[in-house]
Amino acid sequence: MNDELKLDPARCALIVQDLQNDVIIDGGAFAESGSPQHAKEQDVVAHVQDLAAACRAKGVPVIHVWYIVEAGAPGLKLNAPLFNGVKDANALVRGSWGAAPAEGLEPQDGDFVVEKMRMSAWQGTRLENLLAGLGRDTVIVTGAWTNMSIEHTARTGADKGYVMVVPEDGCSTMNADWHNASINYALQNVATVTDCATVRSALGA
Repeated sequence: MNDELKLDPARCALIVQDLQNDVIIDGGAFAESGSPQHAKEQDVVAHVQDLAAACRAKGVPVIHVWYIVEAGAPGLKLNAPLFNGVKDANALVRGSWGAAPAEGLEPQDGDFVVEKMRMSAWQGTRLENLLAGLGRDTVIVTGAWTNMSIEHTARTGADKGYVMVVPEDGCSTMNADWHNASINYALQNVATVTDCATVRSALGA
């Protein structure tokens, strides 16, 4: 991990992505994928909860990115297995328990919520407009799943010119093998891979 990481709180924003009941909690639509177990192994909810609190204390905006579809998933283009899975599992439906944030990760006063229907937090959302309005060019990305939404968001953010920071213990996916492949290889050239404690320290929190 990068113990020399330095972050200016005035330039940073924190993304909390897809940490919703259907995605990472027992009883959710994707529970059989192994995702809830890996989220527990990573202690992802507690780590992100602590990091979000530290960010708020330092004036770093917290942006919750949620995957939300309407009942029946109308308008969700079914061009990849992931999107078919969302529809087939009747997952992440607006207003449902499954679409709600995991307990402890509810938005707080001053937080922002961005809704999406694809893997990347940038695709078809107001995220970039928010970051521009907030004057932020460094994005700390947490959430699920590491090798899908997190990786897509980090890659696209890097292409767009943002400094992307991924605290790996603030992310989880279906199992450790998929997580480690993304953290140890795919993300290395597009983001600073670190951990939540290092990010807190780098922010002076």
